[in-house]
Amino acid sequence: MQSERAGTGIGMTSAACLWLGLFPLLQFGSFHTITRDKWICMLLLAGLTAAGFLADLLLRRLSRPRLLPCLFGACLLLWTVLSCLLSPYPGAPWWLGTGRLEGLASRLVYLGLFFLFSCARVRRGPVLVSAGCGVFVFLAVVLLQRAGGNPFGLYPEGFSYEEAPYFLGTIGNVDMCAGYLVIACGLFLSAFAESVHGLVRPDGGQAEGETRSDRRPAGAFLRAAFLFAALSASVILLFLMGVEAGLLALAVLLFFTFLRLLPGKFRLPVLVLLLAVLLLVVWFWPGQGGPVWELHEILRGRPQDSFGSGRVGVWSRTAGMLSGEGRLWTGTGPDTFAARFRDYVTWYNLRVPEEELIMEYYDTPHCEYLALLADCGVPALLCFLALVLAGCFGAPPWKDGVLGYAVQACLSFSVCLVAPMFWVVLGLSLAAPPDQRSGRV
Repeated sequence: MQSERAGTGIGMTSAACLWLGLFPLLQFGSFHTITRDKWICMLLLAGLTAAGFLADLLLRRLSRPRLLPCLFGACLLLWTVLSCLLSPYPGAPWWLGTGRLEGLASRLVYLGLFFLFSCARVRRGPVLVSAGCGVFVFLAVVLLQRAGGNPFGLYPEGFSYEEAPYFLGTIGNVDMCAGYLVIACGLFLSAFAESVHGLVRPDGGQAEGETRSDRRPAGAFLRAAFLFAALSASVILLFLMGVEAGLLALAVLLFFTFLRLLPGKFRLPVLVLLLAVLLLVVWFWPGQGGPVWELHEILRGRPQDSFGSGRVGVWSRTAGMLSGEGRLWTGTGPDTFAARFRDYVTWYNLRVPEEELIMEYYDTPHCEYLALLADCGVPALLCFLALVLAGCFGAPPWKDGVLGYAVQACLSFSVCLVAPMFWVVLGLSLAAPPDQRSGRV
């Protein structure tokens, strides 16, 4: 599904196939150790990725990485290490992680994957086929679980979808599954839009990224059909799981895909018009409940802690914690939010009247950007935002996957169950474009 470009690397292409096709399905069959099992699988695949990188290096199938993204990645890495060294919670909390295994060890793997894939020359076709097959298996697993089965042993003995619908698939909690699925939606949607454009293009020429078989009607049609099926399976899963963050990311992806299909001169007017319509709907016709009504209340200055499934409440508590105790520049180290919030609640409750006591404890702010700010400080957040924004405008085959994840990350959090796939796609999006791939290392 990508041109047979000389010099693409089989090692890193195979690694990308494993990350986007196999990793979401890997599971040792124990409900109680899902996160740790996935963490071990992440380390194993990271080792295979390093081997693939070395193979491509020996075969001279790598390219020089872009300097600026790698500089931001290096600054993020260094500041993360600094936040660990200055952490008031030494030892395991910031090295391995307090519970979600998002400590420094995991962050090193994430950024290592980013650096490796930012040098890669990957053929997109095999990666999309692998990712599509993975989504089909994932859908089959979810349908079996909804029918009362327990493939992969996700539910503990005596439980099923009826008793715990918030666990589906082989990743775990549905919020985590949404992060994986919006990455897949972004990849399939972008490729499907290209395929449709190729089918209806009147000049019959070969567009960038096509193979010779794509110029044949049968090959182009089969390519589009497979991508449509994979995209449909991803969308069905998002609706079955009903995760608002995933559905919001899907809506953003569809909108920007629609914008790209319009002539350039119409894109900005359509964007402004749609935003104006949405604002009018939120302001004047919000309904009596749901996300639109909650947004209406927030815009009118009447937020409630229960909005966003309780996210507004934890965001306000997090803001109070950050403003009350400082450490905005260095944070307290990766995955130390739970310990930090517990200490903040203890400190806060000793200083306020009984009616203002904080009775809830949180182990995450349910916003990846807030979590990074609390854990590693302002410089780390700025470097991460720079990488994400660059990735959203990066190589067309991969940038929609970055955009989808970035949107849902506003309402979710990073965890080793899904985050490695994001860093792989981010690295691919920021890899040197085709016209710069003549440089070899």
